[in-house]
Amino acid sequence: MDQGANPIMPMWWEFTVTAMGAVVLVLTVAAVISLARQKNLAPGIKFLCLLGVLGFPVLGPALWFVHLYRAHRSRPAHPAEAARMAASRGANRR
Repeated sequence: MDQGANPIMPMWWEFTVTAMGAVVLVLTVAAVISLARQKNLAPGIKFLCLLGVLGFPVLGPALWFVHLYRAHRSRPAHPAEAARMAASRGANRR
């Protein structure tokens, strides 16, 4: 009888592949939900982004979250802060 690996028990790499697949699935679902919640995108752009997220399972969600992070970081959190930033930009141009 062969004393090799037990065919009934999964190997370490099978757990790793399953965990990586679960991470990709969670990221894809989170990206689709995030995309659906965006109110400022036109329906055609949303559809193209959805195709990108679903068509490229790892790269699509990663690019979506990078875009979301950059868009969120570039806009001010409060309207008063936006007015202050606009005023400082106008003062810098003179």
